[in-house]
Amino acid sequence: MPSCLFVALPVLLWSTTVLAAPPAEKEPVEGTLRVEVGAEDTRTRPIRIGPGVSTTLLFDTEIQQDQVSLESRAQFARVSTGGSVLVLIPSNDLQQGETLKLSIPFRDSGPALPSRLTLTLVVDSGAVDRQVEVYRRARSAESYRLEVQQLRTELDRLRQERGSQTGGACERTGFRGLLEAVAAFPGISVGATARSLSCKQPCSLRIEKNWAYMSGKRRAVKLSLRAADKKPWIIGRAVLVDRQGNEWESLPPAQSGPITAEAAATLILEFDVNNPELRGYQLNVSDVDGNRMTQWRGIDFS
Repeated sequence: MPSCLFVALPVLLWSTTVLAAPPAEKEPVEGTLRVEVGAEDTRTRPIRIGPGVSTTLLFDTEIQQDQVSLESRAQFARVSTGGSVLVLIPSNDLQQGETLKLSIPFRDSGPALPSRLTLTLVVDSGAVDRQVEVYRRARSAESYRLEVQQLRTELDRLRQERGSQTGGACERTGFRGLLEAVAAFPGISVGATARSLSCKQPCSLRIEKNWAYMSGKRRAVKLSLRAADKKPWIIGRAVLVDRQGNEWESLPPAQSGPITAEAAATLILEFDVNNPELRGYQLNVSDVDGNRMTQWRGIDFS
């Protein structure tokens, strides 16, 4: 396996609280934008979109799909709606700096909750908001705790895996740097085999492609996944289990975007396994809220 891999900079998450006044501006950074919608007239910074790049809005309550209003909708290559998700892919017809209005009505209404959310979209191909999470109801303390925990875990991983600069390239151990840098399967040829995996019913995620890798104690899987239910998936935890019931938790999952029924996403999981056995593993993954879990059996690394 090559010792020098391409670096894919991890996405750092940030929270943006939206009440009656706009939040402080942040430096342009790709990542997850969290918007908390207050009962008053909501103002927030524009959501950045880019030609050919998907921006996914995830809502904590259902929206009225047939009444979503998008300015210059014909200039979008794709506009897909679900019960609580909206995916936008602008076409090349939109110009840098152009602004558009997006209006989303919510399905349920009440005096304490806004019935509609109006957002401004701005074309900025240099810094696209790939994912926007919209909270119409109050976020729980557990939601904030999980976010802080994820940030700390990611920062710890960055400190451990940060390589030294050598002639413009970076040293990085493990599979994820390489697997994030390539779109093709399998990407590397170290112990990689593809096979059908058995999913425990009910199965909320469907595998379109899967590859397994191994080198020494390191094990990795790269999965192309599509959601079988309506709610998008963000993977929060993954555990590899051998035939004797021994468990190994993955390094922080690397995910290309929300896993939805409309669009597949790539998930990369890496484990440090102290076990010479290469066959008969089970993989358990759960969403970031810990409310949903999917199990696959029959994962082999030989």
